[in-house]
Amino acid sequence: MDMNSRDMEFIAEGRVSHVYLLKDKRVLKLLHDTVPGEKVEDEYRRCQLVRKAGVRSPRALDLVDVDGRRGIIFEWAGKTDLMNAKLQNPLNVGTGARFMAKVQLEYLDHNAEELPDIKEEALRMSRLLPEGTIRPDQYSKLEAYLSRLPDGNNICHMDFHPNNILLESRAYEPYQVIDWAEAVKGAREADIAMTSLILSMAEESPGTNLLLRILIPIFRKLFERYYRSAVLTSPDAVTEEHIEKWTLAVAIFRMGMWSLESEYRVLADLIQKELEAV
Repeated sequence: MDMNSRDMEFIAEGRVSHVYLLKDKRVLKLLHDTVPGEKVEDEYRRCQLVRKAGVRSPRALDLVDVDGRRGIIFEWAGKTDLMNAKLQNPLNVGTGARFMAKVQLEYLDHNAEELPDIKEEALRMSRLLPEGTIRPDQYSKLEAYLSRLPDGNNICHMDFHPNNILLESRAYEPYQVIDWAEAVKGAREADIAMTSLILSMAEESPGTNLLLRILIPIFRKLFERYYRSAVLTSPDAVTEEHIEKWTLAVAIFRMGMWSLESEYRVLADLIQKELEAV
């Protein structure tokens, strides 16, 4: 399906995409021309699998081409994200973090066997990291470590943070979770470990307003503490030990996903530290 850029209203920017509102209130996620077409098609397929499994996420409706770029049309998912709706107010840090944990635990209850396996994806990504991140003699150790991690069919988002929860109003309900490009199947604690890593170190997304750029570093640690407490004390609680076992895998996954220069040194050091410890 081909589209004309004149029929769109720009509403948001991601790391590798621009998001537009269409006239019929559908949403177009238009990927940068540096993103291969097969990667866009893979995201479309993963989004469909997640929705089919019953997760509260917008339906992926169609693949399109706009001015030489590939994109995905989605159903409308909400007016604003959790970060902008709630977390500009420091008084909402605790309730916002607990709500985010609740949303994550809800989608982690769903399964999708057709998604790629997280351990296989981590191994694949490890071989695409910048030269020297993992030494050739360390791959056998990495493979043995990954083989010891628990298997699972839980739907793992692997890029879950407050900007990926969309709200229809400034209330917490209803909500939908977006951006399933890296969705995999695996043990629930893997996704929790990744979110903890993101909350502890990730830089702000493009388009984050000045106020949030000031507030986020201040409240990041407090938010992560509330979030971690919520997932650890939930009825289906995982333990700190379960989460920490995944640190090496999710650090590799994170670097493989984005290859952000600002995160490289921290992640490379973490990967080496964890490889020495396994």
